[in-house]
This record gives sequence, structure tokens and C-alpha cells, in this order.
Amino acid sequence: MAACNRIEIKKTKLLLAEGRDAKYFFIWACEAYRITGIQVLDFGGVDSLHGYLQNLPKLPGYEIVETIVIVRDAENAPNDAIRSIKGSLKNAGLPVPPKAFTFTKRLPRVAYMLFPGFVSSEEDTLLSGNLETLCMSMVKGDSVLQCADQYMQCLQSIKQQVEHPHKTRLYTYLAGKNFAGLKIGEAAKAGAWNWECSQIEPYKRIIMSM
Repeated sequence: MAACNRIEIKKTKLLLAEGRDAKYFFIWACEAYRITGIQVLDFGGVDSLHGYLQNLPKLPGYEIVETIVIVRDAENAPNDAIRSIKGSLKNAGLPVPPKAFTFTKRLPRVAYMLFPGFVSSEEDTLLSGNLETLCMSMVKGDSVLQCADQYMQCLQSIKQQVEHPHKTRLYTYLAGKNFAGLKIGEAAKAGAWNWECSQIEPYKRIIMSM
């Protein structure tokens, strides 16, 4: 928690993101939507959230906080991710939202979001996956993405083991778009993602409502 202890809270709205990539992804999402007044912080890995929330009230400036939003990967088990977030909030004495992408009514207002979001805009079923999955859905239909998928199929055809296929697909796509070497947050700054696609809409709605 040493990194947490060095933070000073300067804004009334906090967005707590899982990892550096998610932090900078949302910093540039706020820039794209011209949203101000949100401080985006990296709470670390999923196992760090519990301790991070416990230490949050000890940070200088915490007394001004009115809204807290948490965002993390669903990974392979969205329901487990939800239970983990709710448990961490409860243990920290914070309000617990009834479901994802919904604010509590009492202060501080609290919401949580999971990557990569919903199966569709018409249903509440959450997908398994991560930030990389969301980013790839944001560029669905791009011909370069089709090339990246062909590359993944080629690797599969020669029985090449790929330890992190979602990352390999994403960075192959970025290389093909002349964003080689950029991480997700850096690619967001460079304009790699479509901020007006339907897949990002639930996240946009929450950060605009903070």
C-alpha cells in the first residue's frame, strides 16, 4: 500500500482502475469526451483492491470525495469478479451497488464496471474477458483486425502455443495500424480506439454521470 499512501486526492470524483493500462485508457476517454473533474487512480491488481479501499480514507483530501467508480477485468468469471468487488466495498464500509454500471444513492456515490462489458445493449448479461477484449470490440469491422485474426489462425495452424492470445491479437492489430510498441493507454492517446462505438457506451454513461 506504499504507492497508495503517496497519493493526494485532488478531485471529488475518483475512478479506480485495475492497472496502468486501464488508468490511462480512462484518462484519455475523459479527454475524448471532454469530461473534467475526475481523478483516475491505479489500484493495482485485482487482489489489491481490498487493501486499497481500506487505505483510501487515510489519503490526504479524502474528505472531499463524493463519487467512487471501480473498474476491473471480468476475466473468465464475471460473477466472481462482482462478488469480489462487492466484498471489498462492504469490508471498507462503502455503499455497495446492486449491480454493475449502477450508482448507489447514498454518499459517496459508488459504481463499478467490468471489462469488456455486456453481451449486447439489450441485455444485462456481462461478458467474460478484459480491457483488451473491449478494445478489440471498439474496432470491430476494421480490415486490419481481420488481418490480425488471420495471423492468429496461422499461429494455430502451425500449433504455435500463444500464452496470451488476447494480447497477441491486440498488439498485432496495433502494429498493423502503425501503433507498434504502444501500450493500450498510449494507443488511446494516439487515437487508436473508436470512442463513439456502442461497446464503450456503458462506460461513457457512467463517467459522464460521476
